[in-house]
Amino acid sequence: MFFKRTKGPKPISDSLMSELVKKIHKLGYEVGYHRHTEVGWVSVEYGRLIETASIYGVDEMLRRHYAQGKKEGTERRKHEHLTQGVTVAAKEPASTPTVKRSSPAHRMITQPEAINMPQNIDRPKMVDRPKALDGLAPVRSA
Repeated sequence: MFFKRTKGPKPISDSLMSELVKKIHKLGYEVGYHRHTEVGWVSVEYGRLIETASIYGVDEMLRRHYAQGKKEGTERRKHEHLTQGVTVAAKEPASTPTVKRSSPAHRMITQPEAINMPQNIDRPKMVDRPKALDGLAPVRSA
């Protein structure tokens, strides 16, 4: 009674089978397309789906669907990568910027722009060379 042998895997319903195939194919496609490693959440999800499928004896079929989805995702990524370079139109060469010169008197009274550095900023003392690196000063005797 405790060690009663089952006579093969349980029969699987069509709706459950289609759901498992859909999920495993989508997982394989996502792994192939986004180049996920098959460690972490991917292995947990894959293991859960295969474990459910092994109860019904369809785990080999799901492994094939996973591999097929992974292959399709990789091919789609390659195809999109190759077609991206083709669709980019040739850009027109950038025109050379013209420099507008103003008179010295005008430059004295104009407001500074946001990218201009103020001229009255001195160099901070902390970036100067330390005096300890100059060595010892000679001793003068009087």
